[in-house]
Amino acid sequence: MRIRRLVAITAATGTLALGLAACGDSGEDAAPKSGSTQGSAKPEKKEVAPAEALRNATKAVEQQASAKVSVDAVDPADGNTKAEGTLSWGKGSEGAELSMDAASDPELQDMAGPDGKVHMTMADGAVYLPVEGEMAEAAGGKKWLKLDGTSAEDNPAADLPHGPAAALAALSTATDLAKAGTEQVAGAEATHYTGTVDIKKLAADTAVLDLISKDERDAYVKELQTTGLKNTVKIEAWIGADDLAVQTLESGTTAKGPAKLTIGYSGYGETSAIKVPPAKDVTTFAEMVQNAAQG
Repeated sequence: MRIRRLVAITAATGTLALGLAACGDSGEDAAPKSGSTQGSAKPEKKEVAPAEALRNATKAVEQQASAKVSVDAVDPADGNTKAEGTLSWGKGSEGAELSMDAASDPELQDMAGPDGKVHMTMADGAVYLPVEGEMAEAAGGKKWLKLDGTSAEDNPAADLPHGPAAALAALSTATDLAKAGTEQVAGAEATHYTGTVDIKKLAADTAVLDLISKDERDAYVKELQTTGLKNTVKIEAWIGADDLAVQTLESGTTAKGPAKLTIGYSGYGETSAIKVPPAKDVTTFAEMVQNAAQG
């Protein structure tokens, strides 16, 4: 939600651009399970209209409040960024732990650990990065680098990823909403829905507030606009068992070219709480600059 996954952070040493996306199991080529027998088939679920299905899915994911995620973001300016991890969107416990593949981005490679990934924790209004590579000496023995903004505009945590509810609620308002069929996603059967959402109309839509809060709606609209999608966004959703989304896809055209964000969801409600590192293990850019000057 969210074709962004770009966190722009201004600090004493300059601007650090982190691509925040993740890849994973979009799994559309997964094979159906074998070994089914005629006598064990489950009763078919009652058919509902697409808009009702999306409303049911929005309510279902809001209740779960957390999931494992895999994200694959394609941005015309920043290329393809991939990551995976866990996400919490429950009110008062918003946070994320993500591991970004640094292979395609030189800026990320400088911060990558031995596994070639940049690990990030987002919680309590800040972003925390493990101190790796060239940063270790300037960190003075601290294990984590804290990134936080001096204003709402440059606060990296303002781009905290959130659950699928906003995209599902937005899709439910599409005038061309349609059921595209049933497909295998991540090894399970899911119903595929598609639609095109008018972003300006969504910004003024009050009916959608029956599904998500005004803050959620407004944040989602801002996210889309920040990505460069001013008019419309195509949203696709794959809804699996228990009305839970197993994948969402948002795509559109910006002034710089096409953008796309695919997010896979699994393990709803199974993730542990996101915790910030202990204060004694945390340093800041200002402290690192000071250490470097003294060294």
